[in-house]
Parts: sequence; structure tokens; C-alpha cells
Amino acid sequence: MPDWINSTALNTTFNIYLLYPTNRDDEGNFYRLLRNYGNIGIELQAYLIDWEKMDGLPKSYLYVPADHELFIHRAYKDKLLTKEQITSINCKIIEECNLLINFGNGAAVGENLVSELKYAQQEKIPIYSMPDLSPMAIQSLRLAIKLILKAEG
Repeated sequence: MPDWINSTALNTTFNIYLLYPTNRDDEGNFYRLLRNYGNIGIELQAYLIDWEKMDGLPKSYLYVPADHELFIHRAYKDKLLTKEQITSINCKIIEECNLLINFGNGAAVGENLVSELKYAQQEKIPIYSMPDLSPMAIQSLRLAIKLILKAEG
């Protein structure tokens, strides 16, 4: 294992923001627009854990909006938060990330997703466009993470 991975892995948590096509109905409930990927966060996290063990990559935290936001769902449904406020909160989370994965072959739809993607670009957060969970896309993600770590290390 290269020294830069070992020294970086010991001192870092690698934060990843997963941007994927969703929408919100009038009741405030999210639904995924890519029906084939119902467990995308779980599947990606499994790879990240494997890479941590096999490659010595740092512990990764994968933030999956809409999956991790019970409070946000309730606050939106009760009209305590607007879509704009939720997007603002997500942008603050993006600021703390090392990588944004734009999943779904550029299928980001919805004003909030476009805003979050533009925000990541503005803040110079590396963006990996991941079309699917194919072996090639997974290995490309692995390489992208290694390159980011090397650049940061």
C-alpha cells in the first residue's frame, strides 16, 4: 500500500454526498426516479467498507439525502421548512464533503438537484458522474477516490 494512502487513511474520514434523481410529492414524501436502484446507498457503502479493508482507504461516510432525513421530511410536511431551505441545508452538508457522486447518467432533475450540483461545482468539490452500478463504474469510483486522496495528501 502506498505511504500516502496509509498516512491519509489513519487521519481522515472521507465524506461523500450522493446526488441522485428524486422528487417530492405534495405530502413531502420523497420517491426515487431510478426505480432499479432502490438500495443504492447500501450498495455503495458496502463497496466503501470493502475498499477500506482491502486498500487501506480511509473510513467513508456516505450521505444519502432523502434516506437520512426523517426530520427534514417531517419539517417539510408540517410546512416548517421550504424546499429552498432544505436545499440550503444540503449545500452546507456538501461543503463538508470530499466528493459528490452524481448518480444516474446525468439524470439529475429537479431544481434542488441542479442547485446542489452547481453548488458543488462552485465550491470546487470533486464530482464523479456515475451512470450505474456496473463493475466499470464501481472501479472508476474507486480510482476517483484514490486520486482525490492523493491530491489531498
